[in-house]
Amino acid sequence: MSEIDTGHEQTGWRSELKLLLREPPLLISIVVVFAIFGFFIIYPFFKLLLVPTAADWMKALTGKEFIQAFTNTLLSSLAATTTAIVIGFIFAYAINYTDMPWKRFFQIVALLPTMAPSVVSGLAFIMLFGRRGFITWNLFQLKVDLYGPFGLWVVQTIAFFPLAYITISGVLKCISPNLELAAQNLGAKGWYLFRTVTLKLATPGLASAFLLVAINSLADFGNPMLVGGNYHVLATEAYTQVVGAWDLPMGATLSVFLVVPTVLVFFVQRYYLEKNSYVTVTGKPVAGLVRVTCGPVATWCFFAFCMALCSAILMIIGVVVLFAFTESFGTNYAFTMSHFVEGVLEGGVMKNSWIAAMATAAITTLFGIALAFLTIRKRFPGRTLMDFLAMLPVSLPGTFIGLALIMAFNSDPFSLTGTLWIIIIGMTLRQLPVGYRQAVSGLKQIDKSLEQASTNLGATSFGTFRHIVLPMLKNALSVSFVYSFMKAMNTLSTVIFLVSPEWNLASVNIMSLSDHGFLATASATAVGMVLTIFITFGVVKLIMRDQINIFDL
Repeated sequence: MSEIDTGHEQTGWRSELKLLLREPPLLISIVVVFAIFGFFIIYPFFKLLLVPTAADWMKALTGKEFIQAFTNTLLSSLAATTTAIVIGFIFAYAINYTDMPWKRFFQIVALLPTMAPSVVSGLAFIMLFGRRGFITWNLFQLKVDLYGPFGLWVVQTIAFFPLAYITISGVLKCISPNLELAAQNLGAKGWYLFRTVTLKLATPGLASAFLLVAINSLADFGNPMLVGGNYHVLATEAYTQVVGAWDLPMGATLSVFLVVPTVLVFFVQRYYLEKNSYVTVTGKPVAGLVRVTCGPVATWCFFAFCMALCSAILMIIGVVVLFAFTESFGTNYAFTMSHFVEGVLEGGVMKNSWIAAMATAAITTLFGIALAFLTIRKRFPGRTLMDFLAMLPVSLPGTFIGLALIMAFNSDPFSLTGTLWIIIIGMTLRQLPVGYRQAVSGLKQIDKSLEQASTNLGATSFGTFRHIVLPMLKNALSVSFVYSFMKAMNTLSTVIFLVSPEWNLASVNIMSLSDHGFLATASATAVGMVLTIFITFGVVKLIMRDQINIFDL
């Protein structure tokens, strides 16, 4: 009888509030979360939104260059997102559903594009395929111009495919083999088994990957700035208005327009997922079951695909390394460490980036999982609003977030400008949706009956979360930590207005060096960033061992 009553209590906000009052710790947690969102998201963003005037809005809506930039943004983002999702899914499927060799090598190489700022991917593309690129000019004497939509599509696909791969792989790894084995025993094989069972169960990962990749490509300005040429997008227009024309109101206005397509993607994804059930972890025994894998022919086809993709990534990373450790790549190939010493060992930019990134990764991982548990497993007034606020920061350009924080916390009593704290806040806001969506995808595959059994035995919501849910989300926790740390290390647009002489960061230093033509030192700094990330992951893995998965994504 009590279970029936509980079911009725979950309908209507009054019943939800009444049920919530029975658990004061849960109520306090929800109030604290909304207070944090209000102080660090709603307040800064509304303060910046009040800057544009009616004339600014009218100019943005009617100006031909702005309308064209909005169209270009949608087209380039859709193209890059589609190819990144397709490549990411094939790569993730090959890692999880084949017995091909060199898996660990492929997994590590696939993460390399995420370890350097997006401007490095753009620079490497120019070094290789630009008008005087090493391949197009030095090797083949080709006079080609790859700047514009094509170059932007290629660079963004390479830059964001790892996010799609990590997200999708996390879900594929959690799919229980019993459903696929049952379908196989009923006669389903090959493509039919993949289409009717595996692909459907992977839907949460695909939807989350599409959302995250689309948001990142929409808000990206580093790659469009370098390889876009005359193909302007909203992110570069907003950045140019603020930095070049010193027109803060117009920059804020254009930044707002980036929210529109992102919000549409968010609600479509949410509506589609909530109509279907994708539970695969039910607590039923699956010991002894082995995942269905591809046959020999398909396995070697996947191996060839992964090898080709990783070769392209290594070629892009390789040209950065060559620039870093040669006197002048293309003319003087003598080995030197001077660029590395200048860009990495001298000054404190790498140390500053590491401190801020570690703090961001820890906060993002823990807070993201707690948020997901509240929004997916609990019913309370404002749950949809909490879900929306958790995803909102990543839908905005990094420059928008940085400017909003500067305006909100530039004076007493909340003066944070020029401190490490405002950098960590900006990074955390930007990366929180990654940890949140990873935890959401993981929770959607865990049957609620496991938590209900814990509650029926007398455990509180927090006890159930700590002892039942958290251990089953180890992979989601690992993915969130790995990706948040990497992206925080190399984030650029979010912190470009937040850094100070005391707290400058490596990613900002790379852009500054590139702008002034010091490509070798910029490349060396990027190499130092990748090495720092690898060393950090190695130490964490050595300390925590099997408690965290880093290179098994």
